Amino acid sequence: MASKERTPEQIRADIAASRHAMTVGIEGLVSEVHPTAIKNRVVDDAKQTVADTKQMVYDTVDDTRGYFVDEGGVRWNNVGTVALIVVGVVVVAAAASGVSALIRRIGK
Repeated sequence: MASKERTPEQIRADIAASRHAMTVGIEGLVSEVHPTAIKNRVVDDAKQTVADTKQMVYDTVDDTRGYFVDEGGVRWNNVGTVALIVVGVVVVAAAASGVSALIRRIGK
């Protein structure tokens, strides 16, 4: 039967390894919850969010510009479509306003 006894050197080595692991863990925890570290992470996240939003806006502008203008010039069919939609929305809004005014007059 093999002996399970450990030598004092093995015990010291185990204690040193455990102490080192705890030290690294505690230092990591302290650096993670330190107010400066938290502030830096929040600032970095905010900067990244602004950069992502800015890129999204640039991409949207480029896509929209591509819808109305291409290599051949202005795409009048798309411009006309959007113009008709805008006119339609204005007409519907004006009609709704007129109907609303008529209903108010009738209700008096």
